[in-house]
Amino acid sequence: MRRIFCAGALLLMVQAVGAQKPVKTIADGVLDTIDLFVDALDHPADLTVVIKPFDSSQTDLGTGGTDGKDTRRDEAKTMQLDGPRVLAERFVATIDKGAFKAVEAIKVDDPVPAGAIVVEGRFVKLDPGSRTKRYFAGFGAGKSTVQVAGTVKNSSGQTLATFGQRRFGAMGLGGGDSLGKLMADSRSIGEDIAKFLSKWARGEKLD
Repeated sequence: MRRIFCAGALLLMVQAVGAQKPVKTIADGVLDTIDLFVDALDHPADLTVVIKPFDSSQTDLGTGGTDGKDTRRDEAKTMQLDGPRVLAERFVATIDKGAFKAVEAIKVDDPVPAGAIVVEGRFVKLDPGSRTKRYFAGFGAGKSTVQVAGTVKNSSGQTLATFGQRRFGAMGLGGGDSLGKLMADSRSIGEDIAKFLSKWARGEKLD
C-alpha cells in the first residue's frame, strides 16, 4: 500500500543537490516524491542505466532497533544485509530494457560506465513493526515500513532527479510475517523505481 512520502526524508538528498533547483516537482505520482532537474532524459536509447546498492547502514530500524525484541532485531539486520540486493535485482528485472541501451546492477565502488546514468540512494527506514499489534489492533497499527530516498545522476555526477518512495505492510494471517513483508516491499520499491525510469525515458506522465 502506497502513501505520500514525507518531504523531510529527502533532506540529505536535497542538500547534496546544492544550488540546483528542480524544473518540476511531482508528488504522489509513480513515486511518492520526484524532483526533476532536467526536463527529459537525453537520448535514453543510447544510455546505460546502472543501479548501486542502496545504503542501509544508517537506517531507522524502528522496532528492530537496539531496544526491540530479539526477533525484530534479527529481521532488521537481515534486511540491512539483503534489502539493497533485492531492491536492485528487482529494479534490473522489471525496468523497460527496450527504453535503454543496457541496464545492470554494480557494486558501490565499481566504476560507472562512460555515458551511463546512475541510480543510487539509501534506506531511510526498515521497520518490522509489530506483528502483535497488526493482529489484535488492525487498522494499520503495527505496520512494517520500507522507505527510501534516492538520486539519478549522470556519469559526471550531475543530479538529474531525486526521489522518495515508501511502502507499508499492514495485515496478514496471524498478523503477517514481518520479514516477508519487508522483503516484498523492498522488491516492490525496486519495481516502482524501475517504472519511474521507464516512463521518464518514454516521455510518459509521471504524476
